[in-house]
Amino acid sequence: MARLRRGNQRGFTLVELLIGITIMSVVGLMANTSFRNFRQRTILNRAAQVVAADAALTRTYAIRERTNISLVADESTQSYQIRDAAGTVLKTRWFDGDSDLRLDSLNIVNTGDSLTFNARGMLVSAFAVIDIGTDAGSKRVIVNGLGRHRVVTN
Repeated sequence: MARLRRGNQRGFTLVELLIGITIMSVVGLMANTSFRNFRQRTILNRAAQVVAADAALTRTYAIRERTNISLVADESTQSYQIRDAAGTVLKTRWFDGDSDLRLDSLNIVNTGDSLTFNARGMLVSAFAVIDIGTDAGSKRVIVNGLGRHRVVTN
């Protein structure tokens, strides 16, 4: 019969397995937290780009239709609509819980919670500010009188 020697034993003890599982759990938790924060920041950046693109689209509609076109926000439903002067809705964008770009706040900091472009593609007011926010932070889309926009971090 072969005798087992203590020095040649193979395998792991229960304590070694528990330490390994604990270390893997801590690393997994840290990776999950980092990924969640990354995902929230990505959603915020993407939403800011979408809002800026829709502001440019509003300007394009105004020039093409040769009439005033407005982007009107509804903060209570986390949405906005692009409407012509007669009130016809050309486009609606949602940022609520059903959307893949969920926002906690959406605010157009102009009179009437809207920005309006005239038939020449110029903003009726001097500039417009659109604030958006999530748990990851907030962004501000600034649109000047000529319709140029930029996204800045609050």
